[in-house]
Amino acid sequence: MTDRNGITRKVLESDCFQHETRYAERAGFRVRRELRLYKELEDDLVRVVFPVDADLMEEGAVVAITCLFERATDRNLYAHTICAGRGANPTLRAVHSPLGRATPQPGAAGDKAVLHFVEWKKASWGRFLNDELELGNKAAGALWTRGFWRALDRMFGGGVLYNCPEDFHYPHSD
Repeated sequence: MTDRNGITRKVLESDCFQHETRYAERAGFRVRRELRLYKELEDDLVRVVFPVDADLMEEGAVVAITCLFERATDRNLYAHTICAGRGANPTLRAVHSPLGRATPQPGAAGDKAVLHFVEWKKASWGRFLNDELELGNKAAGALWTRGFWRALDRMFGGGVLYNCPEDFHYPHSD
């Protein structure tokens, strides 16, 4: 069975990750190759997410690339960007999407966590715009980015972030 390091390596080497990375980098975003989120899911799937650096935080700025690795086939199924702003990707918002779903937590807790994340994205963007007026884009962007990773950590049940400051982690109790 492939471990976290092996899965991360296979994701980084996959065509879909490389294509999505080139797409983001053509727009001036810097995709980091160090793992930020790793979560074993149901049905032998693994969620792997990498951070992206942006010079200017604005709606549509790429903040992460998310991937789905399938252990049964030993390959990365897809990679796609996660962008700043109010919106969330359509299949994330569509809790009952007919596409095969890889929920962040088992059962109803997964759907609830997704809906909380979608609502967090909506609310946090208004807060970012207000912070930007007071603090400037760089400081407001740093606050939003920290909140983004905390919200993502929360959606996946907490304790799934790597290679980041401790205050990026969602504070949860076991």
